[in-house]
Amino acid sequence: MKRKFNITFIIVFLVHFSVLSVLFAQNFETIAFGKLQFASDKPLELEREMDLRDFDISKAARAKQVPVLMYHRIIKSDDLQTTHYNEEGELYGTIVTKEQFSEQMEHLHEEGYTTLTLAEFQAYMEEEIDVPKKSVLITFDDGFKDNYINAYPILKKYDLRATIFLIAGNIDRDPRDYDPADAQFLSVEDIEASTDIFDYESHTYKFHERDVNGDAFLTSKPREDVLRDIEEGMDIVGSKTGFAYPFGEYNKETLEILDELGLEMAFTIKDGMAKPGESMLEIPRRGIYPGTTMDIFKLLLTYE
Repeated sequence: MKRKFNITFIIVFLVHFSVLSVLFAQNFETIAFGKLQFASDKPLELEREMDLRDFDISKAARAKQVPVLMYHRIIKSDDLQTTHYNEEGELYGTIVTKEQFSEQMEHLHEEGYTTLTLAEFQAYMEEEIDVPKKSVLITFDDGFKDNYINAYPILKKYDLRATIFLIAGNIDRDPRDYDPADAQFLSVEDIEASTDIFDYESHTYKFHERDVNGDAFLTSKPREDVLRDIEEGMDIVGSKTGFAYPFGEYNKETLEILDELGLEMAFTIKDGMAKPGESMLEIPRRGIYPGTTMDIFKLLLTYE
C-alpha cells in the first residue's frame, strides 16, 4: 500500500512539474523581466488635456505647415551597452542619446518653438485654429520606459509637450527599476505620472510584429484580426484620437479599418510636413536618428 502511494505521489509530482515547466518556458519573458500583460478590460484612466490655447496671431505669423518629429528611445550616452549596437557597431536607428535630445529640445526652446498638444495639432489640421509659424508636434513610438526616465525631465525643463504612441499590450502593470540594458516599457504608474507632458495614444495592442516573410502584421494578418487588435489597443489607451502605424506599414484595408473604428488621426513614417486639408490617416513625420546632427535637425524643422 505504501509503495503504491509513493508511486502515485511520484506520478502526480512529475505531471505537475511537467506542466509548470511548460508554463515557465512559455512565459519566461514575463517571469524573468516582469513584462506583465495589462488586461484589456482595464483601460488607462488618464486626464487628457483637451483645452486649446488661443495663440492670437496675425495672418502673417500663422503656420502653413508643421513638422511632426518622430523618436523612439532616449538613452544616456554613459548607459549605452553592446545591446544597443548592431553587428556593424552602429547605434540602432531607434536610439537617440539623451545628450542629443537635450540639445535638440534646448534649440526648440531658445528659438521660441511652440510644441503642440495632440488636440491642438488635430484642430490645426482640421483648420479649426491657427498656430504660430514655429510650431512642432513631438512624437515617440512604442512607449519605452526611457521616454519617462530621460526625455520627460528635459521636456518638462523647457515646458514642451509631446505624444507617445503605446504598444498597449506591452504596458507594465507594475513599476520596475530602470535598467537601460533592457528594452523596458512604461508602467501604468509612469504613464499616470507624466500626463502633464505626454499625450498617450495607441500603436496597436500586440501587432507591432512582422511575420516569417518580413511583412508587418497590420498588412499580412486577416482583416478581423487586425481590426480586433487595433480596437483592443485603443480601448486600453482609452482614446481614438491618434494612431501610429508599426514600421510605417499600412494598406488600403488598414485605412478602411481605421475609418470603420472612428480613428481620427494616423501617423506614418513618410517624410514631409503636415499640412491642413491633407489626409488625416496618412500624416507624415520626420524621423530623428542617431546620425541626426544639429544642422540636419534644424533643416527638418523648416524644409518641405
